[in-house]
Amino acid sequence: MKKLKIKKIISSLNEISHFNRYLILTIVFLFSYIFYLSIPSLYDYESLQKQLEIKLLEEFKLKITLSKNIKYIKLPSPYFEIFDSTLHLETKDKVDEFGQIKKLKIYISIRNLYKQEKLKINKILFQESIFNLNNNSWKFLSDYFQNKVSKKKIFVKKSKIFLKQNNDHGTLAIFTIDNLDTFFNDKTNHNKLNIYGKGFNTSFDLKWTSDLNNLGKSKFLLKFKEINLVVKSNLQKDILKENIQYTGDQTINFIGSRIKTNVKFDNKLLIFSSQDSKINDSKISTHGKINFHPFFFNINFVVDKMNLSRIFDEKFLANDLINNDIYFHKNFNGNLTIDINNLTKNKIFDQAKFIINFNNGKMKFDNTELISKKFGFLTLFDSQLTKLNEDSLLRTKAVLDITNEKKFYQRFQIPKNLRKPLNKIIFGIDKNLNTNDLKIYKFEIYPKTKNYPSEDIELFLKNYNLSDYAKVNSFFDLKKFFNEIFKEINKV
Repeated sequence: MKKLKIKKIISSLNEISHFNRYLILTIVFLFSYIFYLSIPSLYDYESLQKQLEIKLLEEFKLKITLSKNIKYIKLPSPYFEIFDSTLHLETKDKVDEFGQIKKLKIYISIRNLYKQEKLKINKILFQESIFNLNNNSWKFLSDYFQNKVSKKKIFVKKSKIFLKQNNDHGTLAIFTIDNLDTFFNDKTNHNKLNIYGKGFNTSFDLKWTSDLNNLGKSKFLLKFKEINLVVKSNLQKDILKENIQYTGDQTINFIGSRIKTNVKFDNKLLIFSSQDSKINDSKISTHGKINFHPFFFNINFVVDKMNLSRIFDEKFLANDLINNDIYFHKNFNGNLTIDINNLTKNKIFDQAKFIINFNNGKMKFDNTELISKKFGFLTLFDSQLTKLNEDSLLRTKAVLDITNEKKFYQRFQIPKNLRKPLNKIIFGIDKNLNTNDLKIYKFEIYPKTKNYPSEDIELFLKNYNLSDYAKVNSFFDLKKFFNEIFKEINKV
């Protein structure tokens, strides 16, 4: 019995001894590994600076001037963190500054750490950087991705792109980069670029591919999630005498709509046109131009048919632009024209021509026309889109030119005893684009024979807008309003 107990004790001691040996070996291994990872701390950092600059140029084709402020981080993966570096564009005439890099992380292989000269880079990361995109840098990027880039990934995080009017000054727009990665896929022989960021106050996701099997051919996929917009492009690069030009086709999808366009552009101008497109079930054609320096667009749509209420519907692109404050950007400038040949589900107007102007953070609808084939046409003027308590408010004046007085009165079912000779009505409108509520704050009648006192009408409108049925959100509401105001006119 005693012998058995002794054997058990000896066995337990042996097990503890084995465990201790394993523990000691593990500790030794970890200590050795950490010591090995610490070797780069002993490098000659003056020569390391020059060595890294050479490797970045050779392996990534990037000319970067590194600062002497280099810090080595060994865990969880070894890398050098370098502060306040500069990315350059090297041309025949001079060296331009392309980017200011606050933090540059150069991740290195754990192999051969004991030899500084055999140091290998795995990947690089730009953080909190600013890149200036102008004519020179655009040409550099175009040429850069037309050639084989490194298999090793380049990452960019928490950085900004300043779109410049020229090489020295004139910032047109600022884009933020949350995440960017680029690399060469040797299986497909493609250069890959993926960007997730924000521009014009909305998030975007860009995937771009350069096909080196067919030099000059590329494609990209651009998504704006907040405004439910997707752009697909296939492009071919052509080298002309004076500049580089791209031609191809583009498909834009939004809210069940599909617009196919042929495009042609260079670093200054984009020209596009389309015939084979649709918005929902309606045929559409479009053409336009977009200037990049300075940014300005002129785009025209011709739509076969459309529901007028969808122009300001919260699910429609125009309202998504408004709610995401894209148009408030001071450099978002241009003109958008939408011709609608047939207004569906509308009891008043048959056709429409929307003219939308974006100018230095302001959006106007001046000269927009709504046409009734029966009684006349409505034209907007002095329009202004503003923000009020987080809501988008369209305030505008409108003139209704009446070409057929009888049809006008019949359309709104105004009794014959209330009808007055008239050829024009001018009124002011406040429309909340978030709630779709509409109020009329001004009403002037221009008759053929008699003037109607505006003071009496203004007093009526003031009391009317304070009443429970002030909102004009339907044809029934508008018909009721016209009947009430003509009753008031007949009191004069």
